[in-house]
Amino acid sequence: MIIIKKVGNQSYILENPVNILETASIVGPKEKDGPLHEFFDKCLEDEFWGEKSWEKAESKLVKETMNLAISKSGIPNSNIDFCFAGDLLNQCIASSFGIRDINIPFIGLFGACSTFVESMIVGSSFIDGNVATNVVCSASSHFCSAEKQFRFPLELGNQRPPSSQWTVTGCGVAVLTKQGNGPYITSFTPRKNC
Repeated sequence: MIIIKKVGNQSYILENPVNILETASIVGPKEKDGPLHEFFDKCLEDEFWGEKSWEKAESKLVKETMNLAISKSGIPNSNIDFCFAGDLLNQCIASSFGIRDINIPFIGLFGACSTFVESMIVGSSFIDGNVATNVVCSASSHFCSAEKQFRFPLELGNQRPPSSQWTVTGCGVAVLTKQGNGPYITSFTPRKNC
């Protein structure tokens, strides 16, 4: 039985705090040059990472980051109940292809910039409601594939104004579980559309 208590207009408290057991992140070369580079598990030297397309590189990002987080957690794939993941491509294709060999039931999510937090909300709700014991949550994006999908394909050679957005090239994964010593997810507040 799911017993998530609503507090106020849109906040929810989990009956049983959910443990964030382990995390992993792999990022691209631009992120490597940024101020947070020491906190990433791995930084890539180029956007292709040995693949023939940016989309394949993003799928590899998902696969390798997912494997790294699961390995660090010490939980075998067979004991992970669900994977909640998403990316910026149509039909969550980078996530779908990235996790297909991992053999964990997959639920694709799309919240654009909020996908990672969305996956952790859904994952912790499944654990709190005794639907799952262990889940992995993931979000990824790739600057080059996102540009092709949403903005100006790099192949066109468009000039980017200095104030333009720059989508991250990277993937983040968290392993959530019922037991552990924290940190914990205890509550969440989903956004309302105005």
